[in-house]
Amino acid sequence: MPAILMKTGLGWFWAVSRDGALVAASLTSSRDAGARELSAFAEPQGTDELLDRIAEDMRRYAASERVDFDAYRVDLSAQPPFYRRAQLATRAISYGEVRTYQWLAARAGSPKAVRAAGQAMAHNPISPIIPCHRVIASDGSLGGYTGGLDTKRALLKLEGADLEVVKQRRLHP
Repeated sequence: MPAILMKTGLGWFWAVSRDGALVAASLTSSRDAGARELSAFAEPQGTDELLDRIAEDMRRYAASERVDFDAYRVDLSAQPPFYRRAQLATRAISYGEVRTYQWLAARAGSPKAVRAAGQAMAHNPISPIIPCHRVIASDGSLGGYTGGLDTKRALLKLEGADLEVVKQRRLHP
């Protein structure tokens, strides 16, 4: 499968594509961590047009340029149905905005499945293209993030989300 591993201003970014869609992507703190995660997808076999575009967009995004990742096709076929619905619902959260796990559960069709919405974000295979970093707890706290809370905080700051205002407002769906 075509794959990339590259350094950005946010850390190391890797991505894998198949048939014109992103299958997996993530930001990691080191090249070794990225290479380890990438190795789960067999031996990478070069790049393709999709990965060339995403590499350029990730460079721009890391440089604080607003990038619309919605144009990228994603392949979530390996995800359970609720996770898939929740992961796709996060794409409706605009750059620099945040929503709650409660909002996400409702958007995914199961308003009471707040914990499951959190698990869907924890199992997001295509971050930050599927922007799970924009989902936070109803009390304004960050919740979790597979890449670590420092990375989540950095992504939200890069996008201009004012976390102090969010905490003071105590978000609701």
